[in-house]
Amino acid sequence: MTPFSMILAAVAAASVPETPAAAAEAPAPAEASAEAKAPAEPRPVKITSDRSTYLRKEGVIAFEGNVFVDDPEYKMRANEVNLFLEGTNEVKRVVAIGDVTVTDGQRSGSCAKATYNRALSKIILYGDEKNGIPAKLADNGKRKSEVVGRKIVFWIDSEQVEVEGSTVTVDASRVNMKEGAKSMFGR
Repeated sequence: MTPFSMILAAVAAASVPETPAAAAEAPAPAEASAEAKAPAEPRPVKITSDRSTYLRKEGVIAFEGNVFVDDPEYKMRANEVNLFLEGTNEVKRVVAIGDVTVTDGQRSGSCAKATYNRALSKIILYGDEKNGIPAKLADNGKRKSEVVGRKIVFWIDSEQVEVEGSTVTVDASRVNMKEGAKSMFGR
């Protein structure tokens, strides 16, 4: 699994506290496909927002306004983040809406909406064509590459990436095309 494809997966793996708070800290349990992988060490994940609402009956925690997810491995900002919980309070789905940005070291992504589905082990970044906002991933490290599209889909387990309406830019002066593509898409 590439580090960038783990970005939203790590948010979705975070366990959620029983009560709402404008800032929530919780350790993350094992990755989504625990039977195939060894349990991950818990790590602190801090989510801050202007407002948070816990709808226990619906199993949803909604963070609204200036949402910031601070994880040791990545940072995410959005206007709104909704965590959909299973009965065990484990996150089964995450939806981030509005000016979504994610950074992971030298890599960054931006989109209008991002979703993570734990059962499908899939992350989707959506652009907003009406407002001219693409889904975009960039590697600003020594390989300098970027992929832009209407929709970018990651299948975490297989490390497969699909881009609709894609434009891929790779700095050919720094690496050959094959290595540049590997830096963006994993394997």
